[in-house]
Amino acid sequence: METHAHDLHKAPGHGWKHYFFEFFMLFLAVTLGFYAENLREGIKNKEEINLSMRSLVSDLKADIRHFDSVLDRNQYGYAMADSLIRLLHSDMSNTVEIYYAARAVTSNIGYFYSNEKTFDQIKSSGLLKLIRPRSLLDSIGSYYVSFEWLTNQSELLRMKLDEIHKGNRELFDGYVFYEMMNVNLGNFNGTHLVINKPQGHPVLLTTEFSKVNAVLLNYHYYSSTAKFYCRTAVMQRALAIRLIQLINKEYEAD
Repeated sequence: METHAHDLHKAPGHGWKHYFFEFFMLFLAVTLGFYAENLREGIKNKEEINLSMRSLVSDLKADIRHFDSVLDRNQYGYAMADSLIRLLHSDMSNTVEIYYAARAVTSNIGYFYSNEKTFDQIKSSGLLKLIRPRSLLDSIGSYYVSFEWLTNQSELLRMKLDEIHKGNRELFDGYVFYEMMNVNLGNFNGTHLVINKPQGHPVLLTTEFSKVNAVLLNYHYYSSTAKFYCRTAVMQRALAIRLIQLINKEYEAD
């Protein structure tokens, strides 16, 4: 009877094997939950980075279109500046072409910039660390950092243009310029603007060598700066194309 009573007080199934089994099940549940959460987070991050890469490619394509438009205007502008320089040097009597070239330059100015909205969102959301491979991340960063150089050149180009505006008052009749700009700006579709040639035979306000030479120098400095500016932009455009190719290789973002 004593033995029987003693056995009744034993809690069946609560030996060390039972406790180990409960611990194992609890550990398994926590581990599986941890892995499930990581899997869910990984899927979410993958979706977010894929969406971001598609958006980034869209921004890069917009940059390329902008490059093409601004390059067309600026290349036309510095070509007209070169024409004006030659005219002021050797054919001062051809005032129709002198007026036309001078005003065509200042009508065709464009500045290069980048749409950094998606890149800024990627940075602020912490997704940069998820971009693979590292070489792609480096290429993306380099592309946007290099725009600082173009920005600096933009400021220099603005300075040269300001000098042109100040100098032109010594040589050109402002009302003639005004009439030449009587054009339909609604026809401006991202390419260079074609203005009117002046009517008749407009006169220059002076033929004094020092003043004419000052205007010539202003256009020369502008042309040289614009050529360097455009050359840098051509390289930046090539970087954008290359970056699209790299992103598509890893993420098929097109």
